[in-house]
Amino acid sequence: MSGLSRDILKWIQSLDLSYSVKNVKRDFSNGFLVAEIFSRYFPHDVQMHSYDNGMSLQKKLANWELLQKFFMKKGVPISREMIDQVIHCKDNASIPLLETIYTCLTSKKVQNVQAKNEDELIPPFARATASSAIKESIKDTELVTTLQDENTSKNRTAELLSDYNKSLRSERILEPGRFTTTSPKKSQRVPPRPMPSEVPQGQIEFKEVQVRTIDRNVTQLRASRDVGGTMNQSSMGDSRVSEEAETKALMVKPITKQLNEIVKKCMGDGNFKGAEGGKDAIVVFLDMLVSSKDPNLESAASFAFETMVNECDELVNAFLASPKEFWRMFALFNNTFFSPESSLAFSHGLQLFCEIGQRMTLQDPFLACGLFGDYGIPKIVPLLKTKPAKRRSLLSMMYCFCETSMHLRMIKALQDGLEDMTCFLQCVVILMHLETSFTEDLLDLYIYYAMTGLGQQSASLRAAALSMVVIVVEQQYPLVIPMLDKLELLRDDGWWEVSAQLLRVCAAILSVMRSGETEESVAVCGRVYTLTEAILTSCRSPLVKKIAVSSLAPVLEDHPSLKDMYRDVLLSLNERDFSAVMSAPKDQQQYMLGSSLQYMQAASPLTLLPPLMVAQTLAIKIKESELENLEPEHVYTLLSVLEAPFQEEEIDVWSKILEDLELHVYVALADEELCADIVSVIHKWVSSLGSKASKTFTTLGKSLKLIFTPEGDSSSPAACQDAAMNLLGLLRQEESVKQDVEAVLKSIKADFQGTNLESYLNQM
Repeated sequence: MSGLSRDILKWIQSLDLSYSVKNVKRDFSNGFLVAEIFSRYFPHDVQMHSYDNGMSLQKKLANWELLQKFFMKKGVPISREMIDQVIHCKDNASIPLLETIYTCLTSKKVQNVQAKNEDELIPPFARATASSAIKESIKDTELVTTLQDENTSKNRTAELLSDYNKSLRSERILEPGRFTTTSPKKSQRVPPRPMPSEVPQGQIEFKEVQVRTIDRNVTQLRASRDVGGTMNQSSMGDSRVSEEAETKALMVKPITKQLNEIVKKCMGDGNFKGAEGGKDAIVVFLDMLVSSKDPNLESAASFAFETMVNECDELVNAFLASPKEFWRMFALFNNTFFSPESSLAFSHGLQLFCEIGQRMTLQDPFLACGLFGDYGIPKIVPLLKTKPAKRRSLLSMMYCFCETSMHLRMIKALQDGLEDMTCFLQCVVILMHLETSFTEDLLDLYIYYAMTGLGQQSASLRAAALSMVVIVVEQQYPLVIPMLDKLELLRDDGWWEVSAQLLRVCAAILSVMRSGETEESVAVCGRVYTLTEAILTSCRSPLVKKIAVSSLAPVLEDHPSLKDMYRDVLLSLNERDFSAVMSAPKDQQQYMLGSSLQYMQAASPLTLLPPLMVAQTLAIKIKESELENLEPEHVYTLLSVLEAPFQEEEIDVWSKILEDLELHVYVALADEELCADIVSVIHKWVSSLGSKASKTFTTLGKSLKLIFTPEGDSSSPAACQDAAMNLLGLLRQEESVKQDVEAVLKSIKADFQGTNLESYLNQM
């Protein structure tokens, strides 16, 4: 593969083509491997069953004819002249072809280093003659294709002869000594050089072989041998067999003994006396933990695992000194990983191994990675295949045993262990979401598997692959632009999760691009707008609409052309979905779990949307649903939208919204759960509207009659009464509505005799 840059070599190897490339000039001439490369990125456009891997001229021409149609359709800048050069196996013809393909598919430019002129390095007697130059430049296959015409063939030959004569004339100028007659004197033989005299050798003596006696038993020998054996077999690090390592292996304290001491100290010796078959205490403890449902065992077991974590350094030293101890540790705790993911055994076992992995990686990252590759991966592979819910936890544990620079090796080891492409792709998606940073090679690998996942028949796999594309946009968004053709094919996929993830990809692209900055950005944004509209028009799933409302809100300011479409989606949500997406927990993050087991972030867009638009939509939804009372989500939404002061031109609209919701708002004062927050809502609303809010005070008086009743079984909670009097005090401090509030209270004063409000009204 001489002549190709290092980037292209790594890229071709990462594609895992069906045939390995050994001779660039020959292997790409029939177009089969070129078609296979494009099929990885455009599986629906390039079907490999249409291509033949034969080397005859007819098969080459047929393959390239199909490829040329594809190039014209997709706008791939590969000319017919370049194709002909490759078909006829011209020297270095495949290199510019592969560089063009690499640039088109990866959006990366090849860094070419100017090579020395090879002709200068060839000795004069080995340089091409006129006949060899013609033979090299005009292939036999050309005579039956592009050079069938006799005149064309003659002209081509004349051009080659002319070029050869020019090069010959330049050589005469640059190297005149080659073309002058050699003088007989200069050709005289050089006198022979004297040979050095032989050095006499003395008599050779061989020392007697000394045999050392073995002063160690078989167990010790095996322990010292295991120190370097694992890393040699796994090829994940260099061998470090030394006298110091052998000493450590001999001095290491068996982990079974260490764990027995910890368990007995935490659980007491009495629990392990008379164990069946003389089992170790740690074995009995783990069997009890996995099989027992005794709640009293939980606190003691938690304390035991906490102690193991605290004394983890001693265990780590044992693993680094003797790989067999690491294998024994995995064998002991293997059953805990088969426990339900909600069980104490699984969570504590996982926590312990994560801590072990992190500490081993700090001390010796190569050995930690190698040991887990040898002993850990075979143990977790059955669970990765059969327990999808445990994959994230187990893969997080796996990454604890390797630093970022070794993730590529660990992914390769995982692929070899799984031997199942579907399961492997699902694991790769999780691994990409676990990454904290990306090297160029690692990102390229994830992009490759993302494109592979998009072509799978499983809808959940396609959705998971799209979640990887979101991360690619966040890392290097130009790499996603060439994928738009493939993404556009998924808009009519039909599976809600694919549509939701596709909307997240669109939102991610729009978040890093500004329409109008360049011609390219205008074109890309236009395609993304069209794709977004097509998804929202064809999809009826409320889950997709919730994702759209959440993910598109941050880009509305930079892309105002989306606002009308966004408002339509907002209005199409029912009251329950609207309230759910607008209200958010304290961390302002919500997550939706799809069947692909990929969480889709659904952050509340409250702080990003115009408050008036949210309030109008909320009023419409409450009216449509015919709710009698407000829910906590409604009050939370109202509190958020009323934070900012009203615009002068919007006051009439805000007044109309309050009139539409006045019954719901004032009745909420009688709700013990909502009364404290609704006081803030009413006060903010009234203080912003001023006298325009006075129309609603009649309803306020009616709600006060519900709250303040004569003492008895039907009296309202004290919290509601305190909240109501607090509201009256706040409203009377507002000069614009003070008189209107007092007028309403005086008109209904007689209705509150014998209630807690009577004394307050008398003071007024």
